Amino acid sequence: MYRGHAQGLMRIFYDHQVFSLQDAGGVSRYLYELIRNLRASRDIEIELLMGLNASVMPFPELQNTKIKVFSWKAGFGPGYPRYALNELASSVIAQVRGKFDIYHSMLYRALPFVRRGQLVVTHHDCIHERFPQFFHNASFIVQRKRKLFAQADAIICVSESSRRDLLSFYDIKEEKTHVVHHGFSPLPAELPGDPSLEPANGVVSLPYLLYVGSRAGYKSFPLLLQAFARSGLAGDYRLLVVGGGAFSAEEQASITSLGLSSFVNLIPKAGESTLARAYRGAALFVYPSLYEGFGFPPLEAMSMDCPVLVYRTSSLPEVCANAAFYFDTPDAEELARALVTTLDDKPGLAEKRQLGLQRVKLYDWSRTARSTLDIYHALLNS
Repeated sequence: MYRGHAQGLMRIFYDHQVFSLQDAGGVSRYLYELIRNLRASRDIEIELLMGLNASVMPFPELQNTKIKVFSWKAGFGPGYPRYALNELASSVIAQVRGKFDIYHSMLYRALPFVRRGQLVVTHHDCIHERFPQFFHNASFIVQRKRKLFAQADAIICVSESSRRDLLSFYDIKEEKTHVVHHGFSPLPAELPGDPSLEPANGVVSLPYLLYVGSRAGYKSFPLLLQAFARSGLAGDYRLLVVGGGAFSAEEQASITSLGLSSFVNLIPKAGESTLARAYRGAALFVYPSLYEGFGFPPLEAMSMDCPVLVYRTSSLPEVCANAAFYFDTPDAEELARALVTTLDDKPGLAEKRQLGLQRVKLYDWSRTARSTLDIYHALLNS
């Protein structure tokens, strides 16, 4: 047990950054599950400064005698105006909260007014470094990360792949890096007969391929559209797209020009129950993303007994291992061939379903929390 204070409690601080810049997402879930699983630890106190936010995760429900959450409902969306207001509020609050043993930053910087003993940083990915063309602020983010990593006493990487990238882009001593995989949060049981899954164009009887999440830039949604069109599967299958908002004018034009208007259906925004049913009913989940620091959607699909086809890149082979099908180059012809051969491989589909259900069990948030707490202790006791 850490005994840096008279009461033997380690004080841990998490800041507002993720809640200022997003209302939902993998980093928010990671922090929620981390704190939820740390609650059982007897030798810690946690303070979470969410500030103005509209997070979909129920962080205030985590409060108990050892966890304090500073949270106020925001009346406007995430972004830099909310960030600036939270920065101002936190600069005041942090000054009266005293010194923390551990300050754990989840995003791009360490707030300068937080008094701390040790600084821990979670490194998620090097997407801004590898694909700057997809981000207007890539150089700004990289600059902030470089300063943060230089300050950090320990850097937690969410995969071995993300650690390799970190070491290749930044001058960091490997001994202060640690790989701690995310856990997996099961989806709720799906609601039977959810009408949002039924396509508006009446093609109800066709089985479907599934795409989930953001469609921007490196996620390679246009590649999937081209491959689906070239595969000749349209007519025997449809493509169901869940999340990511309404189709852009460019996406809609591409769907039309490829002759897919009758075979592509969209649910712009879906709750977890609808998402679970979408995975459960899919013939194949396709994840053509060019890069992932960890990648939750393939695990979500596996947990719903859905076979998975992913691009063999970054952390995806590490996370999915032999429980997924792969394609090897981001080329529409190759992906088209992979779609056809995968769907034709009935024994392989059955095997991957079973391997996927077992693979998901390896990712446990309680293990993530224990490993993180071990890093905290090692820093303070060294």
